[in-house]
Amino acid sequence: MVKRSSKGHGFVVERAPSGVPGLDEMISGGLVRNSTTLVRGGTGSGKTLFCLQYLYEGIMKYDEPGIYLSFAESESMVYQHGKLFSWDLEALAARNKFAVIRYQPHEIVKIIDEGGGVIRDTFEALGAKRLAIDSLTAYEMLFENQYRANESVLSLLEILRKWNTTSLVTSESPTSPLKDGRGRLGFLTDGIMHLYFTRKGIHRQRAFEVIKMRDTAHSDEIRMLHLDQKGIRIDKRCVSIG
Repeated sequence: MVKRSSKGHGFVVERAPSGVPGLDEMISGGLVRNSTTLVRGGTGSGKTLFCLQYLYEGIMKYDEPGIYLSFAESESMVYQHGKLFSWDLEALAARNKFAVIRYQPHEIVKIIDEGGGVIRDTFEALGAKRLAIDSLTAYEMLFENQYRANESVLSLLEILRKWNTTSLVTSESPTSPLKDGRGRLGFLTDGIMHLYFTRKGIHRQRAFEVIKMRDTAHSDEIRMLHLDQKGIRIDKRCVSIG
């Protein structure tokens, strides 16, 4: 496990390198260990790719096994997504470094009540250090009111902290730099990152912003985000959107 730390107010914050070029310099060296960060964006903004890149690079560069928990994507579809960027996730799964777990949202409620169940067993078998959940939007729709949804999400996040995992969770939500970017899920998580995919003239442009990051000094700039055959990278150049 890579230990990257930063100091602030007399204490040391241990960090997990993200594996996304350009991101760590915006967040004081990486994600805070044992934290949960919300990755929010609209359709086509790159949330799933962002999560898979975080897991893949965590394995390849830092030897940190990872798990992708999906409420929609099958195992074969996840492997197919990876192949588009030359990420052989299936081979990593065969080496017990990566796993895809697919559940229906209602099944997670039972797993929370059981303290983790099959997910916990998979974590222990892999020695997993990283997790991505795609997406909490589908999970929240289970509940009859927002109070119950928040209560269950908090229980889920508490389980993740007990497992000492550094997690990304996605939310399918249109984002705008002109509005308050925190929202309800943002108050429950340790960090918030926005992926923008907005129209500019006859084209669309991609951009990235860090909204919140606990225990971390972070950039308040909106930067260009590039997506190519190698995956996602964040440019040093700023962009104006909205």
